[in-house]
Amino acid sequence: MAETQPLLRKKSMLNGKLALTTLVTCLGSIQYGYHIAELNAPQQVLSCAKEKIPWFDVPFRHTWLGRHGFSECIPLTEEEIGLATSIFSIGGLLGSLYAGRLADQYGRKRFTYATCALGALGSAVLFQANSFWELVAGRCIVGISCGSAIVVTPLFINEISPNALRGSLGSMNQVCINVGILLTQTLALWWADSYRWRWLLFAGVVIALVNIALLSMIGESPIWLASRGDLESADSILCELRGGDMVQSRLEIDQWLTARGTSREDTLRVIHASGSSSTRRSYPPASNASSQSQPSDESLSLFEYFKDSRFTESRRAITMILMGQQFCGINSIVFYGVKVISGSLPDQAITVNFAISLMNVIVTFGASFFIDRWGRRPLLMLSTAAMTISTVLISVGIIESNAVLLVAFTLTYVAFFAMGLGPIPFLVISELSPHAVAGVAQSYGVACNWIATFAVGYSFPILHSFMQGYVFLVFAVVSAAFATYVYYYIPETKGKSYKDVWTGRYRSA
Repeated sequence: MAETQPLLRKKSMLNGKLALTTLVTCLGSIQYGYHIAELNAPQQVLSCAKEKIPWFDVPFRHTWLGRHGFSECIPLTEEEIGLATSIFSIGGLLGSLYAGRLADQYGRKRFTYATCALGALGSAVLFQANSFWELVAGRCIVGISCGSAIVVTPLFINEISPNALRGSLGSMNQVCINVGILLTQTLALWWADSYRWRWLLFAGVVIALVNIALLSMIGESPIWLASRGDLESADSILCELRGGDMVQSRLEIDQWLTARGTSREDTLRVIHASGSSSTRRSYPPASNASSQSQPSDESLSLFEYFKDSRFTESRRAITMILMGQQFCGINSIVFYGVKVISGSLPDQAITVNFAISLMNVIVTFGASFFIDRWGRRPLLMLSTAAMTISTVLISVGIIESNAVLLVAFTLTYVAFFAMGLGPIPFLVISELSPHAVAGVAQSYGVACNWIATFAVGYSFPILHSFMQGYVFLVFAVVSAAFATYVYYYIPETKGKSYKDVWTGRYRSA
């Protein structure tokens, strides 16, 4: 086995097919980023709290939207705005709970078709909403879609990536989430007014339909196909992803089968013995005969995974990383950045928010080249330590009404989040877990993330109204505690198998 490693490293170059597959897969992340931030900029005009007339000075009833029965705004209280914003997280939680098992059952690609269709439906409901409850329904539907997508996307990317590029390609998930956030902030520069805010919501339909169209250009996950016994298709698709080298592709599939306790010969023997193509729809058994009487780990439900003591250590790490990402406070900026900044810069808040989103994309993309070079733990610790300092100074900027300090350290805070705490959590879920439970572990981790997202999204405006700038000191304390936890309890996963991750000790790089 060791003799194959140089060959695997030599052939692990990015090629056109791998880049295309990664890009199309990451359109789900773009949808997630777009929807999570879509109510940020138009929040005041959407809720009738503020009227902003565009340059063409005509009555709303004479516009296309007005003539077709759409209202200029939807009267909302602060509480209703908070619920409409955070219900997205509840939908996301629901989506993440079933996504892993359904993706394991039907395949990564086919399940992505379903999530995109659901996203288009939810966006259409948002576009036509004339009442609070229609708005809530649309946000919940797109939340379910995005909750599913954010489970499947990193799983899919992890399964198509060569080892040498796994960190870089895996970080594209977070890059594209930030691209989605940037896209909604860019469109908001033109459409966040009383007449055109609905087109911000309709753009979600377009993105989902583009994703559906492009999915026809990529193949299914070769690892998923191999797990169903379809080795011929797995070899063929992986060969394309590896630049046409069938030897390389077969070596990778063989290594994966060996890690599962089976082999190509054993898998083919099971298929031939059954004499039925339907065998390819069930997991090939491990070579150990005793496994025949044991329930397969691939069939574990989320509840069974949660109870299984074999995964306690990895499950604890996943819980802390995925919830810690949100409790450090990033969505106070993503959800309410315009509101936070408008206290000091009321006329430039949307523009500043756009600049923050642009910098977020640039830094996340740049950081993707260092994740495989520096490792996961060092970047997580650097990221959270810098965020601790930044949130303290954001708090000072708000309390002292110092716009320069507020904007400068909001940019710093988001930049260091993008460097580590943004891309790494979703990447390491599958690296901290055995492949047999990768799908359900991804669902579990994303569910933890959604719970924390809802908690921050719902509580922040309430805490901010009472505590003002002091609320960011809460995030500073959490960030400091999280950095300490990472140092003592989170193992390095770069270039390691599941067994190597948990047999080494935490400070090993």
